[in-house]
Amino acid sequence: MTPSASPRLPALPALLLAGVANCWRRKEQVQTTPGFSRHFAVSGIDLAHIERYRRFFDFRRSTPPLTYFYLLAQRAQLALMFDRRFPHSIPGLIHSGNELRLHAIPRADSNLEIQVSLLPQATGDTHKVTFTVEVTQAGRSLLSGSSEYRLPGKRRRLPGAPVEPEEPPESLVAADWQFEKSLIRRYARLAGDYNPIHLSAVLARRFGFSGAIAHGMYVVARAAATIENGSSRPLLAISAVFRRPIHLPAHAVFGCQSLDAMQGAYSVFLPDDNRLAVHGLWETAPA
Repeated sequence: MTPSASPRLPALPALLLAGVANCWRRKEQVQTTPGFSRHFAVSGIDLAHIERYRRFFDFRRSTPPLTYFYLLAQRAQLALMFDRRFPHSIPGLIHSGNELRLHAIPRADSNLEIQVSLLPQATGDTHKVTFTVEVTQAGRSLLSGSSEYRLPGKRRRLPGAPVEPEEPPESLVAADWQFEKSLIRRYARLAGDYNPIHLSAVLARRFGFSGAIAHGMYVVARAAATIENGSSRPLLAISAVFRRPIHLPAHAVFGCQSLDAMQGAYSVFLPDDNRLAVHGLWETAPA
């Protein structure tokens, strides 16, 4: 499918408004589809928006940050969620994992094509849904990735069940991070992501959180900027497992270690709770 044949990728606020009528639908009202996909076109690269993103996270290289492309992938995933073939209720879906890999640097003067697909669920695996995203430009692969979401009401800890404290890996080089509500609101405006669980404590509590929480991909982008600036090399890939939410405001410890010259691991630890919030792997370009 050529870019001219694909519908334009909707803006994120418009997607959220358009999906309100469908987000509480019952399963019997939709056609359950084992796997489907859609294509979208994006008109070039918004260099001004990329520059604002770079400055917000202090990415110090001139190339578009790897995590910036998640903003496009997220819009494509939401468009698929709001498709009537999507068999699940959207409120309460919890972003539980993400992977991004950059294959080539995009040109600013050419359209992008995005294909987003809902993977079929494995037999007996009913607690999660997984999306894949492929971004191309003039037939050239730019980016691939996946996002995993946990369905609401699944894998919740029983009341009164003991919580075992965790420890960050001793080998990680650590740095203190602060998460403030004002910073998360600024990210919401930058990303166009006005999900109320990140902006309203009252609405977040309706979805089972004790208060507003940080965007998971805000955390990953912050980690990516720290890794990239520290290594002086652009990131080619990063993954994330979202273990638990970061309630606002919060103090966290970011840790990073190199496994070899171009690969490593990172984690975001909540010392007040003795719990790991996010961890993942990363890969940079050669020196």
